[in-house]
Amino acid sequence: MERGLQLTRHAADKLETYGIDGARLESWRAALERGDPFLDVVTGSLVLVMHWEERPWIVILSKDGDRVVTTYPSDERTVTNRRGAGRWIYPAN
Repeated sequence: MERGLQLTRHAADKLETYGIDGARLESWRAALERGDPFLDVVTGSLVLVMHWEERPWIVILSKDGDRVVTTYPSDERTVTNRRGAGRWIYPAN
């Protein structure tokens, strides 16, 4: 994941809503680089699951993978359920 990943206006607004700016934004971006990629078979979206500030965060990427469309905090149960049910699969290379 490259450091220059762009944020859509919506994604920037979501980060602002969660109070993520300054040093926290840099920390969030660093965690983003370590996120695990998945394909959401229901929506066709590229999903990154990253662990940041002691919880999983979901990051939805644009189809080309160059922009963060939205992000939100989640929980381990949701991540486990979506993976276990086959909704989120590892993308084919």
